[in-house]
Amino acid sequence: MNDWSKAEDRVEKAQELYESGQYRDAARELRKAIEINPYNASWHFNLALALDAMSAYDQAIAAYHNAWQLEPEDLEALNALGIDYSRTGKYEKALECFERLERINPAYEPSYCNRILTYAQMGRHDQADLMFHLARQVKDECPLCLFNIGDSLYDRGLYPRAVACWKRVLELDDEHPQAHARIAEAYWSMGKLEQARESFLEELRLEPGDLDTLLDMGQLQTEMGQYDEASEKFRRVLEQEPENASAHFGLGEVAFLRGDFKTAQEQLRLVIRLDRRFPGAHQRLGEVLLRQGQIKQAGIHLLAELRHTGDDPQATMELGQLLIEAQKIKQANALLARLVARHPGNPLAQHTLAVSYLLMGQLPQGILHCRKALALKFDYPLALYNLAQAYYRLGNRRRGRHYVAKALRALPDDADVRTLAARLGVISPAQRLTYRLGRWVRRWRPSALWRFW
Repeated sequence: MNDWSKAEDRVEKAQELYESGQYRDAARELRKAIEINPYNASWHFNLALALDAMSAYDQAIAAYHNAWQLEPEDLEALNALGIDYSRTGKYEKALECFERLERINPAYEPSYCNRILTYAQMGRHDQADLMFHLARQVKDECPLCLFNIGDSLYDRGLYPRAVACWKRVLELDDEHPQAHARIAEAYWSMGKLEQARESFLEELRLEPGDLDTLLDMGQLQTEMGQYDEASEKFRRVLEQEPENASAHFGLGEVAFLRGDFKTAQEQLRLVIRLDRRFPGAHQRLGEVLLRQGQIKQAGIHLLAELRHTGDDPQATMELGQLLIEAQKIKQANALLARLVARHPGNPLAQHTLAVSYLLMGQLPQGILHCRKALALKFDYPLALYNLAQAYYRLGNRRRGRHYVAKALRALPDDADVRTLAARLGVISPAQRLTYRLGRWVRRWRPSALWRFW
């Protein structure tokens, strides 16, 4: 048997392996065949398919490029190359591929269809709309074009229109991948949680083992307070992937919300062992440890989260609040100062930064940011209280009385406000004894309303 026959045998074996889901072995056989005959474009293309199945997109790009170089008029290879460029964020290169497709064959509808998604990913939604219009000139109602323009509409916050597109997709193709899941995400963003749950169930009926849908469903049911159902989804993921960090994180969240801090701690520590940079894992573990009174250990994990925190304003705010609870005031102050520099119009950020300054004893800076918070939200009770407290500490009783009187109107039954009001002579000491202690609680997170004592 000569080398050429051996190469053909390897390709046949690779096909069998690919069809049985053994993508890595299929890729190995194809590479050995290509070593013998590097000039067969279809072998490079099949290698790229196997690499795509393993999500090895950069390697797949090289294989698709080789296939296209060998057969420059191969529309399928060029289209697949453009798709993988788009998947890996190389949008300009993706557009070059799709534009080349249009020049080769203006009636090749995928060249327009895939540009819809690429432009949407780039945030160029006007161009996505134009591509959708051009695609309809070639094929009036293409399910994939409708699906992709739905993504563009979703990214623009046009959720009802996105849902309408994806529902039309299902009318044309009732088993279109991820259509039900995308509808669920849109309903979720609209606050229609029950409708979102029903749509996720529809997706799972089509693809019972889809891990992403199971994870999304689990997160939604956690938000809905359906903790048993959410846990069941996360465990189904772990049956397929025992080391799936997202599923363990989900179980940790459920345990935390149930007040089962021991289980939450076990799950979150496992997440960190699997992926030390898993977003939010150190932060949530720090929060769990704070609830157990382990302030020093909590600080260690919160500082670990600080080292690789992203740019999300809400997550940054919550981390800053937790750092204050863990008595890491200077680190919280630096983090919150960066947040305020990026988002100066956020009253909660301004106030929490003010609290960090007040706790550090920097009263003028604390007063400045309390006033900025009040300029953005004039009836902010805790900012009023903290201003009164700061002026009281500075010995400026007149200004202290001014702000505590406003705080008292907003929080007439709050014990601390009434105590300060009594100290400043706004109410009599006897009056402060009659109060109802108010509580400020946000589900999932520590209180966003901080006091400076």
